[in-house]
Amino acid sequence: MLWAYMSFSQFLIIWAGNLKDEIPWYMARAFGGWGALAVFLIVMHFAVPFLLLLQRGVKRRLHLLSIVTGMLVVLTLVDVYWLVVPAFASERKSPQLHVSDFLAVIGIGGIWVGTYIWQLKKMPLLPLHDPRFEGALQHEHGD
Repeated sequence: MLWAYMSFSQFLIIWAGNLKDEIPWYMARAFGGWGALAVFLIVMHFAVPFLLLLQRGVKRRLHLLSIVTGMLVVLTLVDVYWLVVPAFASERKSPQLHVSDFLAVIGIGGIWVGTYIWQLKKMPLLPLHDPRFEGALQHEHGD
């Protein structure tokens, strides 16, 4: 909901204010394949997850919640693609995927995962020398 609110608020301010410097940004993304992608994002990145997460059954089933979460992660990547690529591909009137698009996500994601694992090895996941925590572990296992 925050994504939809922020995106719509920004669009509304630019549209109502008739900000000449900002209008070309929206014009490049409003027509052709980019416009269809924008509608797809509105429906799949906001409306569908919103309606799915209103249902108690979806929130109580981990596998369904995982599917919705995975869908949102992928759609966030699509949203970033929609935000960035039209500025660099002004001659293209529709989205076209290239190998470099996938390699960039894999490369940046790999750097993030590598850094996360490196930091994880340096710091313990469980608090050390905390008497309250040790008692909680004993209570949990029934020792």
